Amino acid sequence: MKKILFLLPAAVLMFVSCEGPAGPPGEKGEPGLWWFVNEYTVRSDQWKLVGGTDELNSYYQYEIPVPELDKDVFYEGKMTCYMYLNEDYSVQAELPEVIHYGEYNPDTGGENLWTETYKCDYAIGSILFKVEYSDFFTGNRPGTKRFRVVLNY
Repeated sequence: MKKILFLLPAAVLMFVSCEGPAGPPGEKGEPGLWWFVNEYTVRSDQWKLVGGTDELNSYYQYEIPVPELDKDVFYEGKMTCYMYLNEDYSVQAELPEVIHYGEYNPDTGGENLWTETYKCDYAIGSILFKVEYSDFFTGNRPGTKRFRVVLNY
């Protein structure tokens, strides 16, 4: 009987946990324990055209140095990019983000349809944001966009 009275409180304590709010991220350690989150704004005048204006396979890009994206994160971690979709930064989408557009063309009486695709490539030390247009009409420069980058290792 004494053993049961001793084991009962131990069993109750084993199933009860005390948790509080999460603390700040720590230094990089074992995989899955380190987080890096930062936001980057690419102004309209910073997008660099690759290829000629309105040429086939032309697109815009902007490279951002991210020293936190080291070989450990590159080979054993995870990188996720998001783009804010509105001006008050209350809605975001994970890249790639494909946006469809259409407008009436009064010259032809028909419609102009195209998509705008935002995506990113990354290497050790940097992230390359890209904007591609389905109709390759790169005479229109992309607007200012804000991105959120999450690295985890």
